[in-house]
Amino acid sequence: MRRIWQRRAIFCTAALAMTLAACGFEPLYGERANGSAAEAFEMVRISVIADRSGQILRNYLLDDLQPRGARGPGRYSLDIRLQEPRQELAVRRDDSAARIGYSAAATFVLNAPDGRRLLGGSSSASTTFEISDSEFATLSSYSSARSRSLQDISADIRNQLAIYFLQNPPR
Repeated sequence: MRRIWQRRAIFCTAALAMTLAACGFEPLYGERANGSAAEAFEMVRISVIADRSGQILRNYLLDDLQPRGARGPGRYSLDIRLQEPRQELAVRRDDSAARIGYSAAATFVLNAPDGRRLLGGSSSASTTFEISDSEFATLSSYSSARSRSLQDISADIRNQLAIYFLQNPPR
C-alpha cells in the first residue's frame, strides 16, 4: 500500500512539473541569460530613511537585497518615505487604550544614475499590539509589531523590484 502512495506522489509531482514547464513558468529569483534579480539587487543603493523605523526598514532591505554586502557603488538609487499611523482600537473602562493598531506605509522610487524615475510603488502592512500595565511589556509588544510590519514591507519591496528587473534587465 505504501508503494502505491509513493508512486502516486511521484506521478503527481511529475505532472505538476510538466504543467508548470508548459505554461512558461519561471521562478522570479532564478538565473537567466540576461542576469538574475540578485545581480540587479547588488546595483541598488538604498538611501537613508528618516527616523528609527526607517533605519530598521533600511536594514531589512539591505539584508533582503544585498545579503553579502554592497558590491561597489550603486547604479540605481532607492528612495523611501515611511509613515506610521497608530490608532486606538480598544479602550478600557478608565478610558485608557488597551490595544493599538499599528500601520506602516512606505512609498518608494527607484531612480536611474541620471536621476530618471524608473519605478515607483508603495507597500503597507498593519498589525495590532497590546497595551499592558508593564511599560517594558508594552514597549516589547510595540517593537515586535513594528518589526513584523517592516519585514513584510521589505519583502514586498524586494518582490516589486524583482519583477521590475525581470521585465527590464540591467544592461
